[in-house]
Amino acid sequence: MVKGRLKDLIERDPASLDRASRRNAQRYVKEEAQRIDRIRNADQMAGVGNPIDRQTRAFLDTCNKEVLNGVEIPYMKVWDVVSGFFRPEQSEITDFLRLRPEKDHAFSAPDYFGYATDPSIREHALGKLVELPEGIIHNYSVIGGVRDIVFQEEGCDPIVFSGLALVRSGELLYWQTVGGVITDVASVTAERRKTLQPEEARIRAANPRAPEFVIHDALNPTAATLRGDDGVWQAAALGLFNLRTLKHEIRMTTREWEKSQAVFSDQFEQKLADRYDSDESVRAVVDRAIDQIEKDHLFFEIAETVFALPAYFAARVQFVREEAVRTALGDPDGGTARKHALKAPLDMRILSRKVATLDFERGGETSHSYAPPRFRVEVDGFWRRLPVGAEGKDAEGRPIQERTWVQSHARWKDKPERAGVIHVKTPIGAAIERGRKLAGKDSAYRISVT
Repeated sequence: MVKGRLKDLIERDPASLDRASRRNAQRYVKEEAQRIDRIRNADQMAGVGNPIDRQTRAFLDTCNKEVLNGVEIPYMKVWDVVSGFFRPEQSEITDFLRLRPEKDHAFSAPDYFGYATDPSIREHALGKLVELPEGIIHNYSVIGGVRDIVFQEEGCDPIVFSGLALVRSGELLYWQTVGGVITDVASVTAERRKTLQPEEARIRAANPRAPEFVIHDALNPTAATLRGDDGVWQAAALGLFNLRTLKHEIRMTTREWEKSQAVFSDQFEQKLADRYDSDESVRAVVDRAIDQIEKDHLFFEIAETVFALPAYFAARVQFVREEAVRTALGDPDGGTARKHALKAPLDMRILSRKVATLDFERGGETSHSYAPPRFRVEVDGFWRRLPVGAEGKDAEGRPIQERTWVQSHARWKDKPERAGVIHVKTPIGAAIERGRKLAGKDSAYRISVT
């Protein structure tokens, strides 16, 4: 197809086209739609397959579906923190989103969390984050079972960590973690369905044109489990971190259901501030989100600790080995989807990936405590998306493209900073004994080995 030919045909008045031109336009649209589908399928099938890169691809798929349906800001609840992982791709019929290039890493959680207790790592951690090449996703996944390290706060369900993804854009660091809550997942499902039963009439009234199967799914959600562990309810933490001010500008957590996703964001209070006092339903949404963000503080403390993963790999570079991992595109049994994806451009046909791997097997057992970095949270606003090409200003008034910082005070962020420590009990060996006792041992937080 000649570049620009389809655009020319689409922009013309259909009545001015002869029969042959209309047929050509239909053929060109079909070919371009197939090309887009092949690229999207290749992006979806070109990952290592760990929970963290699968999560990024799930966000990509959801956002692309909305973009292709003409939604200006796709998946608005999470767009400001996931958009950094994607790049726009132009097409003859519509723009869509592509995944940014990836670098994959795998590591031993017991060894890393021993290393992360070393106080000297703090200064090196930030330096390595600033040095990350822009626009490249860095994936870090735990080797082995996610329960090798379990984080627990007294009185709450324990949580596990599976992976981290980072991508830098200037002084902004887009990040996400994936893990979950160790719990009776069937009971979570049953409790949620019971809560929704009295809401059936309201849900039907609010969605009068929804097909019956959609209503059924809404009333009968099923909690999704973390891949590889049916006893973990999958959850994530995401955010936008400013590497210059060392502040969190956006924080959010999610809980996964098989056909939906619950999102809790500290942006809700600012974005819905004008309706908070007058709309009871808005107030309920905001209050629930802020309450959940507060309850999920341990997710953010874990994230701040694993921000040091680039420094960890740099410090132990001599022990890193590369492992080849076959992608779904490289699987001969990949089926029809693989067949179509392999028709994507040659550079997208990624049959295997190299995974930089650090796997230390330590003997013995050691206990220690450490205080996570606990960076500050931005208190005076939120990012608002601007049209393509428009210029806005950041929090300090400096020019920035396609977004602007909106000042808006958030009441909940004025709370005093948490001052606890995390207790660790994990088999990591004598080599990390120097990381012991960074703080007192009276905290309610602990990490236990199961």
